[in-house]
Amino acid sequence: MIIDSNDLCRKYDYSSLITQAEVDSSIDTIKSLIDNGHYFTNSPPYQTNQNLFQRQEPIWLKYRMTFLTSVFLYLGSERRVSNMQAWSFMTNLSTVEDRDKYWHHHDKHSGQSMSGIMYLRIPDDVKDFDTCGTEIAPNGPESDGKFFVKPSYLTWMIYPSTIWHRPGIVQSDQHRFILAADIDYE
Repeated sequence: MIIDSNDLCRKYDYSSLITQAEVDSSIDTIKSLIDNGHYFTNSPPYQTNQNLFQRQEPIWLKYRMTFLTSVFLYLGSERRVSNMQAWSFMTNLSTVEDRDKYWHHHDKHSGQSMSGIMYLRIPDDVKDFDTCGTEIAPNGPESDGKFFVKPSYLTWMIYPSTIWHRPGIVQSDQHRFILAADIDYE
């Protein structure tokens, strides 16, 4: 099944605030980090290992504040934040492994947390745009009810960190760039 959004996975569009030039600049930053070895080696290839929300360039402030705003809108109120972090993935067909290995959630069992994904670049030669975003398994990866959330540019997709998910189907030799984030709150 393919959806645009639902009560579990909600979208918040910031295309009127974030420019393509800013996205291109942030992708250059991500590429530079990866080229300089700043990525995890025990994860799927090319996941940055720095908290991108701590960067000082103005675009990272926009990403930080739009993510925070999106979470508060999702929750329906402001909350006290105890931790917030962001990282990026750079993937293409050469980085693909067994997709079943990619199922995960971000629940740290340390309180309440939310997660988000923003698509910075999806290759223009994907054959099925609707399945190249994120696959969600609200009942766990072994159960029925899985669905794909269609990607939307310059839009935060927000969901509870306890929800199982994995990257959508990689379909290109060109790189796909996403920004992922977590927030812990009281």
